[in-house]
Amino acid sequence: MNNYQKTEMKKTIYDKASRRYTIIKVLGIIALAFLMLGSTIGAIRSPIGTWTKQGNTLLRSENYREAVAAYDKALEINRHDSQAWDGKGVALEFLDEFDGAIKAFDKAIKINPQDSIAWVNKGAALDQLSKSNEAMKTLDKAIEINPQNSMAWNNKGSALAHLNKYDEAIKAYDKAIETNSHY
Repeated sequence: MNNYQKTEMKKTIYDKASRRYTIIKVLGIIALAFLMLGSTIGAIRSPIGTWTKQGNTLLRSENYREAVAAYDKALEINRHDSQAWDGKGVALEFLDEFDGAIKAFDKAIKINPQDSIAWVNKGAALDQLSKSNEAMKTLDKAIEINPQNSMAWNNKGSALAHLNKYDEAIKAYDKAIETNSHY
């Protein structure tokens, strides 16, 4: 393969990684919404369930500032609601407030270290801050928790591409496709 072909291949991989990252953010919101909805159905009578549900709805409707405010209300009632922390992190990520998002994801992870979605979301935020090596560690933890987490594999591919590790990125994308044929 000549240099021109290598350069074109790198551009193609990077373009695919960028598109996949955008798709994964949307899929992450959908997955997060389903997870949160499932956990809040039983708590719908409590104020925290209501505020978290409102945050989820605002997140889905792309009202990110309002979603953060709703999650904050839920967290005033219960600082140990990992899903409210994770939802707040996602909303902050969409507002390009990556440092705040990472802090929220860290709190979600501290409360529930087995929440692979929070690990994936933290990895995506780290990668957006060009902290791809740190993102890799975080995404590997998500994969350790749930090897079938296609979002983790996809985001790992993006982080690897940002590190110019294109062959490894392709393998990670292949694994994302293997675990979820919708990629």
